[in-house]
Amino acid sequence: MPTSTQPQLESLTTSDGVSYSYVDSGEVPGNTYTTLVFVHGMGFNGGVFRKLVPLAAVRNLRIVSLYRRDYNPTASFRDADLASLNSGTVEGQEDFLRSHAVEIATFLVTFAREQRIPPVPLEGASGPGGIALIGWSLGSLHTHAVVAYLDAMPSSILSDLGKYLHTMVSHDVGAVFIGIPNPPIYNLDLWFEPDLETRFKLFSEWATAYYSHTSVTSGNIDDLEFNKFADQAHSMHELSSEELAELTSAETFGASDTLLLYIQLDAFKAMTRRAIFNKALAEKFLPNLRVRYIVWPDPKPNYGLDAEKARDVKFNFQARGNHFVFWDEPELALDQYIATINL
Repeated sequence: MPTSTQPQLESLTTSDGVSYSYVDSGEVPGNTYTTLVFVHGMGFNGGVFRKLVPLAAVRNLRIVSLYRRDYNPTASFRDADLASLNSGTVEGQEDFLRSHAVEIATFLVTFAREQRIPPVPLEGASGPGGIALIGWSLGSLHTHAVVAYLDAMPSSILSDLGKYLHTMVSHDVGAVFIGIPNPPIYNLDLWFEPDLETRFKLFSEWATAYYSHTSVTSGNIDDLEFNKFADQAHSMHELSSEELAELTSAETFGASDTLLLYIQLDAFKAMTRRAIFNKALAEKFLPNLRVRYIVWPDPKPNYGLDAEKARDVKFNFQARGNHFVFWDEPELALDQYIATINL
């Protein structure tokens, strides 16, 4: 039996004619509320956050879960969109990240304008309002890019983005997507499976598993387990194949999402430097924008002794649950998102 129903999707067309689909919990009547906009990861679409939707209003939240490009019914990438990603050069790959960041920022601003959501509280004031942009897993690549390439935003978008966006949260981002090499103990075998359906099945089992870590807060990479599954039911184990298919896309996993895995590490490092270590950009573009991480320790040691954070950057450990904590324990996950935003 299904544990929840597929939510109704809304759609929004950005200024460049790209149609985005999204889940929306709706406004909180009579209240000034905060809007959380989620960007999903690899292989799984925006429907994975649906268990958070009925929990939103009582917490004075509006939850929006964006379906990324190539995840039906959001518009597919055009060949021209992917040309820079396929260029094989750091410059071309940065161009792709930059242009996609502008798209996501345009979605945020267009949504905020059309829905008349509450803006960020006035400087010096506290309370609800504005947008927290939350990237989960590979989705954090795109939310980092929004912060990194604020200088590429059209002035009409940037001016209103500053009225709404107050926090970017990165939840369980893969190390490579913030410019950190994968640890040597990380087993890469599944990525070399030639059959797409088999590779996606292996990926789904790996991503939804639980792992017995020695410690998730020590900061020691040797205390983390990356490969051996714990003896605990995987997330979404209760779903039928048809129900799981509503939340996934093996086709996109093997196409544009896989292309993102081949972006050179230097492009990811350049993006992360711009997002959290570039003082000139931080002072000029949305200087009050906060950056928060869930799970990963401070990336600063990987960027050299001269790397000083240019923004308000803080870290929160996820001491319980797995990569899909928002599915298995939605109340716990939502409360952790709120606590992380409010650090």
